[in-house]
Amino acid sequence: MDLKGSRRFWLLLVLLLTAGIAVYLTLRPEWPFQTTPVSLPVVLEPTTPTAQTTAGVSTVLESASSTNIVSVEAVGLTVNAQTAGSLNDSPFVVLCYHRFVSHPEKFTEKLSEYRFPQAEFRWQMQYLKDNGITPISMRQLKDYWFGGKPLPARPVLLTFDDGFRSLYDVMFPVLQQFKYPGVLFLYTDFIRDQGDSLTLEDIKAMQKYGMELESHTKSHLNLGYVEEKTAANDFSVLLTKELSDPLEYIEKEFNYTPTTLAYPYGVYDDRIVEETQKLNYQLAFTVNPGPNDRTVPPLKLKRDLILNPIGHESFAALFATKVLHLAQVYPGDGEFILKHRPLVSMIIQDDIDYKTIKLYIGTASVNYSYNPKTHELKHQLKKALKSGGHFVRVEAVDKTGQPRNYTFYFRIKHSGLVLAPTKEEKLTGVDDK
Repeated sequence: MDLKGSRRFWLLLVLLLTAGIAVYLTLRPEWPFQTTPVSLPVVLEPTTPTAQTTAGVSTVLESASSTNIVSVEAVGLTVNAQTAGSLNDSPFVVLCYHRFVSHPEKFTEKLSEYRFPQAEFRWQMQYLKDNGITPISMRQLKDYWFGGKPLPARPVLLTFDDGFRSLYDVMFPVLQQFKYPGVLFLYTDFIRDQGDSLTLEDIKAMQKYGMELESHTKSHLNLGYVEEKTAANDFSVLLTKELSDPLEYIEKEFNYTPTTLAYPYGVYDDRIVEETQKLNYQLAFTVNPGPNDRTVPPLKLKRDLILNPIGHESFAALFATKVLHLAQVYPGDGEFILKHRPLVSMIIQDDIDYKTIKLYIGTASVNYSYNPKTHELKHQLKKALKSGGHFVRVEAVDKTGQPRNYTFYFRIKHSGLVLAPTKEEKLTGVDDK
């Protein structure tokens, strides 16, 4: 090749390389954006998320023979396809309490985290007042949800599960001091037994003050687990009884028919939700943490479980977030699946800064891939999950700087269960966990 031909060759080569680089810079993929993988922790199944940690999960015993397992609770979404902006929605928070004590106690007894000190509860109520956070009634929430009546600024719903006597002796005086409304979710076998529960006179006094009485089922069963161990026809009868008994009992004793439900242990699936709707419950509450708006399914509303201790900063942070809107979530919302290594996937609908995404399985931050063009977030589980319930939590900051999050739940079927419910599964008188 002569000198002139050599120059043409190198010029052509440079032009081709320049063009190639330009095309790459224009079309290069920005994904997957990878986080650093973190090993999953070993926890008891099923777990319940709490307000205490970023993706806090507290231990729940599913049966007397529960063993340590790797747990990841998730609740797949079937709605959330509309953004809150299209509904002109503001978020509302729901808090969930159980028992109270007059003075702080040492954590030496089982379930002591569910006994909340009165002084801390008073501090929290004062924080609401000082920061323009307005406790609302269930009636206000239903008028907003179904009638479009506006809620006050920064609304919060205060809920109290089970019906322990300390609600009247310790919690109620503080609520009266601040003139705040509240909701009692009662499970009726506990009230009938009259052990450590509220008396009928206690409940009537709280109702007269303005507290609303709602359903926490009849026997406080882990319905998802019992469903797997019970023949289909027998479970259908049991489920109807569990959900309908509070409607009849509370109407008889307190002249009010409940219209909302709190799922025991936060456990639900399609069959449970279907029966809940069939019995005309209008709203139902999980213990999936995070804020709500009207894109959240009305029978799968979120509640932040308040356990002792919770730092003041952690409590304040509950009111700083909005809903992260998701679509095409897998596994589905409350879905039973067979796979122990599912591909967790979803579409993020909000305009977020993808570098701020955090994905949690249980309490562990895990790696993921995210495509900014399709807004699809994925995580392929490599370590097999044990049977039972699992939570997934997604956090991100949108382009306006607003933190957002969403927690969802699914269940993996147990294998080899004997189809016969036992007394141990009733867990009567035990706190939600």
